[in-house]
Amino acid sequence: MSVLSRRHQTAGTRRNNEGALTRATLELLDEGLPFAGIGIEQIVSRAGLSRPTFYSYFDDKRALVLRLGEQVEVQLAEVADPWLEGHGVSLRETLQAVLDVLLRNSAALRALIEAATYDEDVAAFWRRFHESFIPRAEKRIKASNPKLARKQVAARAFALVWMTERALVEHVTRPTVDEQALLDQVSWFWSVATAPGR
Repeated sequence: MSVLSRRHQTAGTRRNNEGALTRATLELLDEGLPFAGIGIEQIVSRAGLSRPTFYSYFDDKRALVLRLGEQVEVQLAEVADPWLEGHGVSLRETLQAVLDVLLRNSAALRALIEAATYDEDVAAFWRRFHESFIPRAEKRIKASNPKLARKQVAARAFALVWMTERALVEHVTRPTVDEQALLDQVSWFWSVATAPGR
């Protein structure tokens, strides 16, 4: 086998093994186990891999939950950025896509939220996760309202991003209102806040 073939096989094996470990974790979470209650032995057993293999990909469970969070962050950016950058896509469809990402990743979200309560690194990631969207929101607000004071732009973006996160994540983890009505209202807040002259 050529060196190039071995490299491709190694890269493919790494992707497959890492994917198996994250899928196994998500399956265990979907079965109702808290993240803190899932042991590495359970993860590797479910994934059909060994404990040493786990440690060749992740230093510990914190690194694993952070990887799950990074995957969600990438997916959210893919669906949110086109509207935030003013590419003419629908706000309502964008928010639906954001909610769909959160619903698809509800197990990862629950793990992140739980781990953030007792792990400072995960808590810091969770804050950065949301704060990364604030400059994008500021740009969209400023484009519609170029005369709005800088501190007002910053405050409006901060409020919109965190309000949206809290409302949608709470809905995903513990729904209490009609989903489409919730999206209508969140969409209304964003449309008013980013309308010209507001």
